[in-house]
Amino acid sequence: MLDLNQFYAWQSEKPSRTVKIEIEDKGEVKVWVYDYALGVGQFVASVGEIDLEGKAEEKEIKKYLELRAKYADEIREAS
Repeated sequence: MLDLNQFYAWQSEKPSRTVKIEIEDKGEVKVWVYDYALGVGQFVASVGEIDLEGKAEEKEIKKYLELRAKYADEIREAS
């Protein structure tokens, strides 16, 4: 059973957080948590699964690697 109080408490910790709960046709429950300050979200089944800081870090590393690859030649020339 989904404990809405835990999601409410998590959301209440920071005003940049939001929780969306959807109940689909077959009774499947989907919970989406998002933090506007971090710019990331994830689907979870419980509050214990939430790791938005980790998701934000993964996003930053991916962007860094993309930019490093894109500008590798310019970085070598500047050195």
